[in-house]
Amino acid sequence: MPFSTTTNAPATNAKVTVKFAGLMLLKPNGNNGCDIGIHRLSETHALQVILIVSKPDRPPGLIRLVTGPLTQPFAINVTPDPGTGIKTFIRGPEPFDRSRTNNNELDFRWAINMQQLHEGADFNGGARPVATLNAGTLYTSNLTLIELTPELVNGTTRTALPRFSADLAAAIDLPVAGTVELSWTVESGERRTLSLPRPNDPPRTTYTVTLLNDPPIVNALSHDELTQYYQVLEVAGQRIPAEKQFRIAYNGDTNTDEIPCMPVILNPRGN
Repeated sequence: MPFSTTTNAPATNAKVTVKFAGLMLLKPNGNNGCDIGIHRLSETHALQVILIVSKPDRPPGLIRLVTGPLTQPFAINVTPDPGTGIKTFIRGPEPFDRSRTNNNELDFRWAINMQQLHEGADFNGGARPVATLNAGTLYTSNLTLIELTPELVNGTTRTALPRFSADLAAAIDLPVAGTVELSWTVESGERRTLSLPRPNDPPRTTYTVTLLNDPPIVNALSHDELTQYYQVLEVAGQRIPAEKQFRIAYNGDTNTDEIPCMPVILNPRGN
């Protein structure tokens, strides 16, 4: 089943935000939540999970939680479970037309959906173990510049891809007395937990849990991350043949960090 949708705009300054940047694949799971497959086969990309703590009238503080590939699932759970699951923010008609000038920049549909390109596509063990999220509103937190004029290319067919999600995020509005519980396993095998909000932080403190799977140095040269995704994608247990694969070509100015290692989604078609 596809993600549920909402037309209510997400809070871009929510008490807790989860940010997704780099090579990862988001898909709905059977618990009305979200599985985040972390691409682990690239030699140039490295996972970090960083907690950003923003206290009132102070510069943000950074706490590194994970460096290196996951060995066990990383769980992000709203407690008590509000029962709302994951929703995606959309605003405007279907089908989504990327060329429309009045699209909402936070719309989740800016994300590249690999199941629209390859029905039934899923990630294999190259993107496992996964991170999981049980509640929140998914939206586009960073959108590529319109001046880049990318195209989606398959063989000799070229389709304009005016803009797409460079990063994604999930806004979590906590219920009264609710918390966000983070749990993960460190290299030694020890299981760690962290509860947000932290008990000694000022009331107006906000938190961003950043899942980052990017190269250590920004390279502004033209590159195509779809090639990397085909390392971990399959349909019915089989790799997608080269002749059916897509790539992204950039015809505009490529000297910008707005050409991202973008996350993609695997959102099935609705019934």
